[in-house]
Amino acid sequence: MKRLLLFFVVFAVFVAAGCAKFSGPYYLKNHKYKEGIKVFSERLQESPDDADYAYYLGRYYMALKKPKEALPYFSKAVSIESDNVDYLFWSGVNYWALKQYSKERAAYRSVLKLDPDHISANLYLAHSYLEEGKLIEALILYDKVIKLDKYNPEALYNRADILGRQGKKDEAVKAWKNFLEYYPDGTLAMSGTEKLNLLGDFSYRNFIFGTRNLTLRSIKYKPGKADSDLESKSSLHVIAAMMEENKNLRFYIVAYVDGDVKLAKDRAKGVRDYILSGHPDFDPARMPLSWFGTAEEVERGGRTFKLDESIQFITVVN
Repeated sequence: MKRLLLFFVVFAVFVAAGCAKFSGPYYLKNHKYKEGIKVFSERLQESPDDADYAYYLGRYYMALKKPKEALPYFSKAVSIESDNVDYLFWSGVNYWALKQYSKERAAYRSVLKLDPDHISANLYLAHSYLEEGKLIEALILYDKVIKLDKYNPEALYNRADILGRQGKKDEAVKAWKNFLEYYPDGTLAMSGTEKLNLLGDFSYRNFIFGTRNLTLRSIKYKPGKADSDLESKSSLHVIAAMMEENKNLRFYIVAYVDGDVKLAKDRAKGVRDYILSGHPDFDPARMPLSWFGTAEEVERGGRTFKLDESIQFITVVN
């Protein structure tokens, strides 16, 4: 108890004194940007050569979406400590917000001269190259980011996108699957799935359930079998969770097997049976079935793809 009390006493002293290294992150973390600006402006007047005060003032103005006001403070911090990677990096972010892209890239390059493995500087410089259409330069940096941070979502997504733009279909398909394995949810997943489908691969698909858009791993089967593989069942668990959340959700389970209508029927029934096995309280009428002994035709980007075997989900509109 005494130690805890001592901590709060020390904390209060640091904040009151305006110690930048301690109270600077405090105002950021607690979103007290205006309060931080008031305190640090006073401290910077008292100690005009303190780079930390200038740096955090820049951060607070950026948090308030005021990049013009932030600029002189980042410039001041860098002029005082030109080898501080945090100051340099955030000056680059500031230049990006001001659409001064050449200065932005110069700032990131300055960071990388001091710290070649700075993940954010590599990533943001790659973004800048990508926006400029320099695909090769961007790809090199995204590859570097992934070596440093295997699961970086932006690097994984943009790497796959660049490979697709370069016409490297097989590499792009592999890259999209890699991204979707790690990040199967959200807007990036939906966009990545669309791009994967445009390449003719439907390992993942986007579906509409009620008012929600959802990316799912496609249901896969062994040849001639009606029971889906283990990985595919993860998609069915996601669907069941949505049905739990939305008691009014109803959708068709539609199966296609080119040349085998009976197998298509068995697969449609198998999908519903699996969902019901874990949720016997669900009304089967919420999942009406359809099946076809033909290939499913899917239109993407002005092209028509034929899927010899597939499972589709279509929301029932009341």
